[in-house]
Amino acid sequence: MSTFKNFARTVVAHPAAIRSPRSIAELAQVLEQAADLEQPVRTVGAGHSFTPLAATDGILLNLDGFQGIEEVDALTHEVTFRAGTRLWQIPALLKPFNLALENMGDIDKQSVAGAISTGTHGTGLRFSGFSGTVTGVQLLLADGTHLRANSQENTELFEASRLGLGALGVLTHVRLRCVPHYMMRAEEIIEPIGLIAESFVERAREEDHLEFFWFPGTGKAQVKINTRLDGQVPTEQPPAAARWLNDEVVSNGALQLLSSVSAALPKTTPALAKVACAALPESSRIAPWNEVFTSARRVRFTEMEYALPLANFDEAFARVRAYFKRSGTGVFFPVEVRTAAEDSTWLGTASGRQTAYIAVHRYIRDQGPGYFAAMEEIFRSLGGRPHWGKEHTLQAGELAQLYSKFSDFTRVRQAADPEGRFLNPYLRSLLGA
Repeated sequence: MSTFKNFARTVVAHPAAIRSPRSIAELAQVLEQAADLEQPVRTVGAGHSFTPLAATDGILLNLDGFQGIEEVDALTHEVTFRAGTRLWQIPALLKPFNLALENMGDIDKQSVAGAISTGTHGTGLRFSGFSGTVTGVQLLLADGTHLRANSQENTELFEASRLGLGALGVLTHVRLRCVPHYMMRAEEIIEPIGLIAESFVERAREEDHLEFFWFPGTGKAQVKINTRLDGQVPTEQPPAAARWLNDEVVSNGALQLLSSVSAALPKTTPALAKVACAALPESSRIAPWNEVFTSARRVRFTEMEYALPLANFDEAFARVRAYFKRSGTGVFFPVEVRTAAEDSTWLGTASGRQTAYIAVHRYIRDQGPGYFAAMEEIFRSLGGRPHWGKEHTLQAGELAQLYSKFSDFTRVRQAADPEGRFLNPYLRSLLGA
């Protein structure tokens, strides 16, 4: 029996078969066989979602056989990627064309299809998430039809597929708007949590990319400021030993150790958080865009992230801080705060509004009750939308109130896949299908 586990090991499924087609013809054959056997089909990339989006007892599709660049438009800088291409592969693929992605998150393990289908994003009020940069897709439907969708043809299917949760068909190609190659100045500074919390919105409007991390209950935060530079600016890196200390010891090794101790001895959590806060480094460097955006993340955790109207950030974060002060809840993993530009995607968490994201995390062995539920209550009360790939409890009725195009999406999904071939029980609860 085949087994699928997500990154956090919180989702386990036993598909009837895992298929890795390497051509459109092979993929169509898999879908035809699934239809004959009346089996559902789900597609998986890196399995980095914390929700059961990819879980199935039917056919699990792996698109690692669909990788690389199909086409580059030198005038528009639009690049067509095969949908299984992993984000970590993209810098090398774009280098011959002197191009770059507009923005990235700090994880680069996902596939292109997975990143757009779940609403993956980075930070910066002038830059959207991945879905907002999609200008076209190619999709294989349940009936074997392989078609193009963009702003001129199959327009509603295009709008739905820009963030489609894998519910409309199998993405085979994704066309992304790219930009000329650029360098980045990356600064990490330590600030009092009150200072960055009070100034975050104003500073986010001024900086290219601003985010911060805060260990709950401590008095300081690590603030990350990334500034875009011309692509010809030379690299400036700290000594290799300093980079290793930060990336491998502080960000992974020490975090793993302290997280394990906190989970085993919860009463030590406040003291451990202070130790971690004191160890946060300050640094400055200049490096290529992809090296600045991404970070190694090897400590396993679970995560909830909500997208809030930017205007509601101050109140939301004040309530988060008040929760820890009032409850005394010991949580070791940091809170992360980012932003994104408004976009027009139907199911995009930043659709129609400038957005602040607040992400809360738990070490995988930390089983203390109530934290995520309390955070979700705060975020929902302030108009928050949950990240599609991260933990939340919302279902179709509640989600329909958050997205003006929700009914359009479900209508297009029903037309594209009337038999629900690409659904699983979790998606049915999300979409009311």
